[in-house]
Amino acid sequence: MTNNNNILTKQEQRLPKSILDKAIKSTNEFGWRQEDFLDVIEAAKQTHLAIIGGQVQYVLPDGTCELYWLSYDPTYRQLNETWLTYCERTANECLEKFNNLIATTDIEKEALTFPFLSDKKKNGVDISEYLTFILYFDDKQTDLFDKI
Repeated sequence: MTNNNNILTKQEQRLPKSILDKAIKSTNEFGWRQEDFLDVIEAAKQTHLAIIGGQVQYVLPDGTCELYWLSYDPTYRQLNETWLTYCERTANECLEKFNNLIATTDIEKEALTFPFLSDKKKNGVDISEYLTFILYFDDKQTDLFDKI
């Protein structure tokens, strides 16, 4: 996907172009395919972005279904936790929750509770091609590192 920097948040603009080129736009959010998820997490750590969470979506040209109950949110920043520690911890927690979700959840079965997706599947659409993993980032203190 080619991204227009005018639609990227300040946080997302910190990600490498190679990561942004794989991004999937969903309204005002960005997500990635399962096979790209680890690379996105690693890129966030390298650019000192904290990960504040995300959820599963199916992003089709004619509609989006958000499975908000399937999320991989890390815990909030802890008292006296340094920014770099926070970034590292949130990346690790998010990845652990994501891997657990993938291993223990039949995501397609959950998705088919949406009549929109159920109808698509009945009409021969491979809905797995539209499975997207949204991520949200925080860079409240990242600017401090740019000046060092």
